Amino acid sequence: MIHAVIFDLDNTLYAYDPLDAEARSRVRDYACREIGITEEQYDEAYLFGRSETKRQLNDVGASHNRMLYFQKALEYMGLNPMPHSLRMYETYWGTFLEKMTLYDGAREFIDCLHEHGIKVMVCTDLTAHIQHRKLEALGLAQDICCLVTSEEAGREKPSPEIFTLCLKKLDLPPDEVCCIGDSLVKDVEGAKAAGMQAVHFHPEDVSVPQYQEALQRILRG
Repeated sequence: MIHAVIFDLDNTLYAYDPLDAEARSRVRDYACREIGITEEQYDEAYLFGRSETKRQLNDVGASHNRMLYFQKALEYMGLNPMPHSLRMYETYWGTFLEKMTLYDGAREFIDCLHEHGIKVMVCTDLTAHIQHRKLEALGLAQDICCLVTSEEAGREKPSPEIFTLCLKKLDLPPDEVCCIGDSLVKDVEGAKAAGMQAVHFHPEDVSVPQYQEALQRILRG
């Protein structure tokens, strides 16, 4: 019997991709206007900043830190990142958090899990601070019994360390836990390798009642 559900956050409970695109566009506008560079110059520098951050930090939560992306982008252009990297960071996340909304059916799904006494947890790749802010923006902070980020675990999904930490916080054996996420490798295969059940969520087809189907599967055990 399932006693806890672990949700991935981005592209599982809300649509990450369009928010990321709009937030990055707002940052580009800021950089072009305030620094006096072209969109092409910014795009080249941003791609460098992002790839260099990931190259240096590899498989850890800080590899997603937008502050580092923007800092390294400005340094790539030979510019002092102070104070622009902070303002770019605030522009990005200010835009992102302001427009976040849950996928249709997500709120009802979580409410049903609570009604059946099933714990709700989030396991996500990224830094803890911003994922806490996302949960607040989505109105889920009071719904989550615990959170694990790749920053806290020291490894990204599908590494076993992150799923082991989830089970430790839940204080449950893996066969009583189900993981739901949009990544087949990170969420589904990672959870199954840890002995959990798993449901693959398809964000490109949110019109399908995936939450209802997942709920029926979970209640069947």
